Amino acid sequence: MLVSKRKHEPSHYMFKIESFSLLLDQSPRTKIESDVFEASGHKWKLELYPNGNEMKKVGNDQMSLYLIICDTESLPKGWEVCVDVSFFLYDHTQHNYATFQDIENGNRTKFHEKKMKWGFDKLISLESFKKSENGYLENDSCVFGAEVFAVTEYAQKDRCLSMIKPPPNLKPYIWIIDNISSLTEGPDLYSGIFKACKVNWKLHTRFKKSVISVGKYLAIFLEIHDADLLPVGWKVYARYKLRLKNQSDKGEMEEELKLGYWFDESHVSCGAPCFMPFSKNEKETLLNGRLIVEAEILYVGMFRNFI
Repeated sequence: MLVSKRKHEPSHYMFKIESFSLLLDQSPRTKIESDVFEASGHKWKLELYPNGNEMKKVGNDQMSLYLIICDTESLPKGWEVCVDVSFFLYDHTQHNYATFQDIENGNRTKFHEKKMKWGFDKLISLESFKKSENGYLENDSCVFGAEVFAVTEYAQKDRCLSMIKPPPNLKPYIWIIDNISSLTEGPDLYSGIFKACKVNWKLHTRFKKSVISVGKYLAIFLEIHDADLLPVGWKVYARYKLRLKNQSDKGEMEEELKLGYWFDESHVSCGAPCFMPFSKNEKETLLNGRLIVEAEILYVGMFRNFI
């Protein structure tokens, strides 16, 4: 299991628990189920064992967390759902998210009729969870989260995955947004079209409210332009960076996010729903109401026929 930290909140689901200590006092061991949420075309829920899953012979000093697929009655016989799953714990002290991923299996799991639940028997020890310096438990409340991204079966008969890098002299695309304050009241805003690695791209942005903190967050997404004009069954992988330029003279670090994503007919855009709080580093990233966004395509993977 790989544990890392990131700033932006989970894209698909967040689950807050209040008066958490009451769950630890119950016997037999407690099982908590979240409500149902939708992600990647399916319905899911989380199953949490605050003091360990006794059925898996996990000690009561550990926490167990699982993802369950819920809409199986509507799926055809022999169904399979392959997904990329990440679990999250909110750090109230550092205001970021501990991310838990199954790195040994490429962070992917396949759900089917005999496997409708997946997760970690030992997500985190209760000792680590309760430590005040870790920030997971504040005022006896905690926040869990999940992201569930569909994974397309990549291998196809007589197909070749071609990796393309942009030419060395291709500069990042720069999108200048003036009067940024007006965006908080209007619809999504789209950039112009730019071409990189044989694909036409565009950016779009909006503000959204966070379920964790008061205020609004800036959301930035990379999107394939005119995706409906591409051939049926198309797939494009992109490794890219999204960046907010620092406009101050302090030389401080810019806000930057590096992503990799498989775009297809059902998923034409990807980015950060909570890239940055609107109030954070406002003096550095905003100058006279102007915001400068950069997109840098590092490389692209495209399928083609064998020659």
